[in-house]
Amino acid sequence: MLNQDSASTAQQVSQAKQSYQGSQTALNVMRKKVGDLIVRAPIDGQLTSLDAEIGQNKNKGERLGQIDVLSGFKVRADIDEHYISRIITGLFGIFTFANKDYKLVIKKVYTQVTNSRFQVDMEFVGEVPKGIRRGQTLQIRLAFSDEVEAVQVAKGGFYQQTGGNWIFKVSDDGRTAYKVDIQLGRQNPDYYEVLSGLKPGDKVVTSSYENYGDMQELVLKK
Repeated sequence: MLNQDSASTAQQVSQAKQSYQGSQTALNVMRKKVGDLIVRAPIDGQLTSLDAEIGQNKNKGERLGQIDVLSGFKVRADIDEHYISRIITGLFGIFTFANKDYKLVIKKVYTQVTNSRFQVDMEFVGEVPKGIRRGQTLQIRLAFSDEVEAVQVAKGGFYQQTGGNWIFKVSDDGRTAYKVDIQLGRQNPDYYEVLSGLKPGDKVVTSSYENYGDMQELVLKK
């Protein structure tokens, strides 16, 4: 009688183990199915847009949203095709953000021209500005050559009448301005480089000369 009870107990234990293993297998399958419902991004970052609705079907590989990587940014810049022969990887640029200058370097050049412009990818050199966000517009100044000291004059309406060949220079006493011949060189969006005709500290009139006619001297009033 004792032997029969032992055999019956052993059989029940074996059946219980099989039932437990079957339950664990079913549970693991269920966990995998639940895990397959979780969408995981290939990178860490902040979800800034989500193109999905409740009940909507999405196919494998279909775009769901956009994630911004907060640990680093790149800048996509549009450049006029006039400069395409001068733009190369490794070229540096500078922009001002929150009254502080930051440096960028060109990492990739896209030579396809669209609407007379082409694009480059730039990465930050050193410090990345705090508070910058995706989609923000920056005004970047590219350096086509090494920095040099130069006399500069602000861009203005004077160029339309003079072609950059002369300018009205203010006298030392500040009462008059008279014509002086100048030679301009390189330029950026804000300034002309002055190769000759002016020296550092000279004051000039850069506004339009349209109403001055053939005047050789201007009388300035305070």
